[in-house]
Amino acid sequence: MRRPSVLLISVDALKPEFVFEQERLGIRLPNITRYFLENGLTARAGSKSVFPTFTYPCHQSMITGTNPAVHGIVNNGIFDPVGEHKGAWHWFANNKVKTLWEAAKDGGYCSASVAFPTSVAAKGDYIAPEFWWDGSKLDSRLIDAVAKPQGLIEEMEKDIGTYAGGLDLSDEGDAQRGKAAMWMLRQKLAPQIAEKPFFMSAYFASFDESAHQNGVYSKQAAESLEKIDRMLGELIQEAERITGGDLVVCVVSDHGTLDNTHNISPNILLKKAGLIQTDENGNVISWRAFSQRAGGTAEIRLADPKDFEAAAILKDIVERLKADPESGIMEVMDSEGAKKRGGFPEAAYVLISDKGYEIRDDVDGEYCRTRLTQKAQHGYNEEFPEMRASFMLTGKGIVPGSLEQVCLIDVAPTLADIMGVELPEAEGRNVLK
Repeated sequence: MRRPSVLLISVDALKPEFVFEQERLGIRLPNITRYFLENGLTARAGSKSVFPTFTYPCHQSMITGTNPAVHGIVNNGIFDPVGEHKGAWHWFANNKVKTLWEAAKDGGYCSASVAFPTSVAAKGDYIAPEFWWDGSKLDSRLIDAVAKPQGLIEEMEKDIGTYAGGLDLSDEGDAQRGKAAMWMLRQKLAPQIAEKPFFMSAYFASFDESAHQNGVYSKQAAESLEKIDRMLGELIQEAERITGGDLVVCVVSDHGTLDNTHNISPNILLKKAGLIQTDENGNVISWRAFSQRAGGTAEIRLADPKDFEAAAILKDIVERLKADPESGIMEVMDSEGAKKRGGFPEAAYVLISDKGYEIRDDVDGEYCRTRLTQKAQHGYNEEFPEMRASFMLTGKGIVPGSLEQVCLIDVAPTLADIMGVELPEAEGRNVLK
């Protein structure tokens, strides 16, 4: 019996309420409604995300079925207080546990990906990764160099124009992501469909970015989501045509999002306590302890875990934050607590903020301010209802209905079982069993 092809599409920050309460929110998503609400399997209460609820850790958890502490991608950006890595992110697929791309390839599938976060060096057949440097034409050359096979992006751009590598999170950038995914289906996967089924992951970023800039319930965010819905419909229709309907489609998100009310900056307190040193321009030049943001969460590391003086000063600071009802901090975790929760294994402490209190990396100014850097954010406590992600399945062998108790780490093992491939390290489960 031939195994189905599988199309995995991540819509960044898509909250379940936007799927199930379209009329109340004044949006229309006809393709999500047709394929999933009317003919698919959905999690109305959403899917529990991972810790932290931040894009890169979430996407690697989605594609491996493991928590960030296991696969090792615990934040978007690399921990880099003094800027040695020039703002580098965790662009790369992990090298600790097997990904769904690798499992699909090993299991006889043609494995592909377009613009999916954390996909540089993924072990698939056709990988057009999310990567960037400066947003110039240089990006295309660099992405082409790390694509698999090399030359893939150059070939693609001859047909679709500039590939959206990662800095362009606008509606226009997503339009290019949609074109790239369609190109991959038609040019690379369709010619091989008689020989083997395909697994392809794709990604859309504009709803999340519109919410960051304008607010979760803004007109701009709604318009971005409606445009994504149209592209979803086009991709699903083309995948159905290529496979003759021998297809399963999974649409998910990485996390939810909520509107900010305050920005708080723990590094300001660390600098005042002598744990961070800056030059005359406010750039960090040395640090004994540093807090790196992950939205509504922050990881604090010690430069030297044996620096007991710094550790004592830091402990006093975090205890005062925890005790102060006006600090915006709802919870302080130590290293062991963070590991048990599934994230930040190298942290001395992890700060988890109250709803609306986004944590920033500023080292100067006021600890708490109402002038916002972004209007909405994620990275907040994964137990918050607002942080729940979306999970939807449709296609061959999928019985329409509803699901309960779904987690983000269930995505990969569920799709692996549908394909009949192995993910030995997965911590999640197949939600169809």
